[in-house]
Amino acid sequence: MLPVPRPEESIHLGPSVTGQQAEGLSLEDLENMALRHNPTLVQSLANVSAATGRFVQGALRPNPILGYQADEMGDNNHAGQQGFFINQEFVRRQKRQVARAVGSREVAYTQQEAAMQRLRVLNDVRSEHYNVLIGERAQILAAEVDRVNRQALEKTKQLYKAEFVPFHDVLQARIQAQTAAVAVGNAKNRYLAAWRRLASLIGIPSMEPCPLSGTLEPPGKPLEWETALAKVYAESPQLAGAYATVAWRQAQLEQAKRAVQPNVLSVLGLQHDTETSDLIGNLQIGMPLPLFNKNQGNIQVAFAELRKAEADVDRLKLAIRSRLASTFEMYKNSYNEVDNYAKQILPDAQAALDLVIRGYEQQQFDFLTVLAAERMYAKVNLVYLKSLQELGITRIAIEGLLLTGSLRESSQATAPEIDVNFSPAFGPGVIPVETDPGS
Repeated sequence: MLPVPRPEESIHLGPSVTGQQAEGLSLEDLENMALRHNPTLVQSLANVSAATGRFVQGALRPNPILGYQADEMGDNNHAGQQGFFINQEFVRRQKRQVARAVGSREVAYTQQEAAMQRLRVLNDVRSEHYNVLIGERAQILAAEVDRVNRQALEKTKQLYKAEFVPFHDVLQARIQAQTAAVAVGNAKNRYLAAWRRLASLIGIPSMEPCPLSGTLEPPGKPLEWETALAKVYAESPQLAGAYATVAWRQAQLEQAKRAVQPNVLSVLGLQHDTETSDLIGNLQIGMPLPLFNKNQGNIQVAFAELRKAEADVDRLKLAIRSRLASTFEMYKNSYNEVDNYAKQILPDAQAALDLVIRGYEQQQFDFLTVLAAERMYAKVNLVYLKSLQELGITRIAIEGLLLTGSLRESSQATAPEIDVNFSPAFGPGVIPVETDPGS
């Protein structure tokens, strides 16, 4: 008979995967760091500044032209009429007002773009903060799975030496142990990748991993479809940006129509006649006649851009609804999984493990049965952790108005692929939102 292993050799996964993390950098700390250092926010503010500059420039009056003029030079061997002139273009008042309106609408649009980018950065920081916390728990789970499989290998070797099991069981146990060892390395790599992504989003890529505070505990009250959709429609800066684009295009159309009205051109000159010593004044006032060029081409372009902007509002509403539908499905599925695992599956797995351990202590089961129960308990925890990750990431996206991908040049539709049968070193939680750049 093999010696009975000590009770402490059985699996202990430590605190719940939803427990509070140790004290460290808070999510608020990370968000403030990102708002200070993320370069995309500098770019968005620069866009606002540039639009403000164009607004100021578009409302300025034309500069006068000061020049020299001479007439009848050499007539009767005299220098002729020598003097200067001032040329000034007077822009009609309505055109200047429209130009200011166009500039202010562009500023409003860039401000909405900046608000969108700010929310993207915050949502990405929140998601990667959550992924880091998940990565920490995944490392703990991977280490426990590795320990269980190493124990299984050692016990199987003992049984083989005692001629209780064939060598095939040793090979199977060795494969399981090697797979678990790979999972430990993968879990560490995934954690480091999540941390490096977080550091990149913050704008401090040299930042080394450190403890983070936070909890993986999901909020008790689930999100509702109608409430989430109404919130996105009411608060989305992306949709507000689409409306700002419509106002901008309307102002541009009005500007194109006003451009038909010609500006007043004036020339005031003063000359000295060197022959008669007379002082001669000259005044010219005129304006272009809009006979051929009535700016009809630019008016047509502005009207088409307005129609496109108006249609883009409807398109964006449908796109937001479609993206929310996909994300909400993932959220509801993961919520159901987390709820069932927390209330039924995890307690049942724990109870089954406790029964097997007590039966083993009473010599009703062999140790391989105990290890099998421990492996099942670890796998159930892994599936729960994966569902918890999807729940947290999708909730962040929904509450963040579906704005993600602050560092991507173009948005992509990606979803996490997690093999719960292999290892807990699964990847980051990424949701299929912002499948197009919006406006």
